[in-house]
Amino acid sequence: MANVPSSRQSREERDRFSRLMFGPFPPKRTGQRDEQTKTEPLPLPNIDLMKLVENVGTLTDSLQQLKPLIKKISSLIDGLKK
Repeated sequence: MANVPSSRQSREERDRFSRLMFGPFPPKRTGQRDEQTKTEPLPLPNIDLMKLVENVGTLTDSLQQLKPLIKKISSLIDGLKK
């Protein structure tokens, strides 16, 4: 059983590899601070849904108008590849 590495040793080996690949990790935070941030609700921004729907409509209209141009450009690029 002496040949079987303990969980601590294998964790250190993974940490060495991780440090090699990704650099040093930031220090671990305490559990108390994490719990405080998880319980606080994030404020939601005020979103005007009517303006959002209008902007989506404008974007779809613009894409429909650009579609023939994109087809011409793609056929031109295909011709240049040959």
